[in-house]
Amino acid sequence: MRLSIIVPAYKVENYIEKCIRSLEDQDIPKKDYEIIVTNDGSPDKCREVVEKLQKEFDNIILLNQENQGVSMARNNAIAISKGKFLLPIDPDDYVLPNTFNAILEIAETKNLDVLYLGFEIFDIKNNSIWKTNYKNFEAHIYDGVEGYFTHRDYDVRDPDRSVALLYKKQTLDKFEINYPKDVPYLEDGLFLAKVFSVSNKVGYDNTTFYQRTTRIGSATNSKLFYSKYSVDGFIKAVKDVQSFAVNNKLENKQLFLVNHIISKFVFLSLSPSIGTFNFKEYFQTLKVLKLANLDKLDSEGVRFMYFKYIKMYNFSKLLFPIYFRLKKR
Repeated sequence: MRLSIIVPAYKVENYIEKCIRSLEDQDIPKKDYEIIVTNDGSPDKCREVVEKLQKEFDNIILLNQENQGVSMARNNAIAISKGKFLLPIDPDDYVLPNTFNAILEIAETKNLDVLYLGFEIFDIKNNSIWKTNYKNFEAHIYDGVEGYFTHRDYDVRDPDRSVALLYKKQTLDKFEINYPKDVPYLEDGLFLAKVFSVSNKVGYDNTTFYQRTTRIGSATNSKLFYSKYSVDGFIKAVKDVQSFAVNNKLENKQLFLVNHIISKFVFLSLSPSIGTFNFKEYFQTLKVLKLANLDKLDSEGVRFMYFKYIKMYNFSKLLFPIYFRLKKR
């Protein structure tokens, strides 16, 4: 089987049929790919919609589970997937028709671990507001670390998404890569860090493929971001990527990417308390970071503003909140 598509479903009964039909309106035989939908205990009619589509298409697999969150919904789908390549799709998005064969041929011919796919964003009125421009990248093949950083030098939207990328399943299996549990924000970013740190060949395709929609109710929950659960999740993410680096004996450039990801999650853990001027919580978080041996960060290989953040963080924990707020403006 050439392709496994994984679709987590929760409170998207009005969108998921369009998503799945776009995945069926393709130019490869149905036997060459599977669509695995995980109904994550959705209280609406997601299950019924998918079951109706199963009667029409024989390549849809439906997993039903109690609500465990999007990461576990994806992980459970990945665990049973059989395709050579894996394509995550959000259930309120869709893809353009007759595009599967082209992207699979690129990934197969070049033997890629990851292929970036053309990505377009629409506003709530369905107007196109942004799309990727990979023209300067698609003629090249990058190693994992450079593939991670290369496109982030321009005004890219949502660079830490895990959708609109095609992954070699063998790479995920070999290094036991999955989505983290209990990391409420940037769980996709942690998944990507692991994938790119061990990937050898990364490519880009500039052809428009993935269509991301904007809908009411899909915005980030700001109350959750400022919660202790969120802060604990960021620190858990640091421990997760550290363990991954040790278990897989990452070295040299691979560790540079790990350093970058560690700094990102450390500063995310401090961001809520700095943003609300809650310095009691700020120093409490610093204590937790110190216990986790994160009171000093390694800046080697770290890029963009995170490198500057590390320098001030290591220099003065008292001055860091001021510096952080000024740079975030």
